[in-house]
Amino acid sequence: MKAISIPRCTKPFVEGLNDGLIRYQVCSRCYIVQNLARYRCVECGAKELGWKDSVGLGLVEATTEIRRASDPAFQAMLPYAILLVRMQEGFSLMAIEDSGANNPKQAMQIGDRVRLRARRWGDYMGLVALRHHA
Repeated sequence: MKAISIPRCTKPFVEGLNDGLIRYQVCSRCYIVQNLARYRCVECGAKELGWKDSVGLGLVEATTEIRRASDPAFQAMLPYAILLVRMQEGFSLMAIEDSGANNPKQAMQIGDRVRLRARRWGDYMGLVALRHHA
């Protein structure tokens, strides 16, 4: 497996994925949820940022179909969709649509409710979105 350099501020997120958790950052001073891992709060500038575990539920905000992949780990999945998901806690993440939903009649659409799960593709760790009915 290739050694991938992980920035210090994203380490808890990546470690969470390895443990099957989706983590997000929150400012300990103003309680604003950070959309990406940061060294300082985007709202108040505080360095006191903590991590929480997400429940993993969200809504699809955007979707795009991928028909070409440069990495062999993703070539076998073609075509697949990448989704931008607004999580219940207020931050956004990108995920790959569950391969079981590759039927165009059932492809995920903007506004669909999804559950995200950690998954490994070769050397890569990422998120897969599964349709959520509740």
